[in-house]
Amino acid sequence: MMRRPMLAAAVVAAALALSACSTNGAQDDDAHPAPSPHRPTATGTGPYPDPGNTVDDGSPLPVGKGGRPHGGIPSPGDVRQTDATAVTRGALAAMWTSDTTLDTTLQDAIRRAARAGWLTPTYAAQLTKHQPTAPGAEWAEWSRHRAYTTVHIKATPDAGQPADTGTTAYRQMTLTVTPHGRDKWAGQPATYTVFVVLSRTDKGKPWRLSATTVQ
Repeated sequence: MMRRPMLAAAVVAAALALSACSTNGAQDDDAHPAPSPHRPTATGTGPYPDPGNTVDDGSPLPVGKGGRPHGGIPSPGDVRQTDATAVTRGALAAMWTSDTTLDTTLQDAIRRAARAGWLTPTYAAQLTKHQPTAPGAEWAEWSRHRAYTTVHIKATPDAGQPADTGTTAYRQMTLTVTPHGRDKWAGQPATYTVFVVLSRTDKGKPWRLSATTVQ
């Protein structure tokens, strides 16, 4: 399956307080990130690689409309929140599911995931602070076809990743994101390897994403 860059969706920046904390048990802050050479860190591009073709004239685009993207997205209450793998799958599905009939840019998927409570407040604030500008030719093509994305997620553990602790967990997933037009158009799938750090305030509390790195 061809690997190709997607549009830039968010810029990881300094923290703001996330106003829409989860009603499903999100923490007040990131919990005890473990120092490790394998620990993913924010790359500056959010969950999507930089395509190198986005025109930025400095004009922020409006936020997309509310609503559920085609096919729906999971919420934290749909999974066992003490299961780090299940939380990872749900959060990544929410973060990568876009619908051009609702969304202005891919950033709107990030906002949905943050509002749902999949992310720690600090990480949510970092991702949602960014105001995206022109999304580029690929999003324009999706919009012409009134496209939405589906996300296939496969666990691809890294043998060198650290062991989970009571408050920090690490996961590696391979994502295949495919755009589908409502006019039966099918776009080229894009494949990413995503490294995830999850945090929680104490053993037995819900896991939340506190960092992602994309390859």
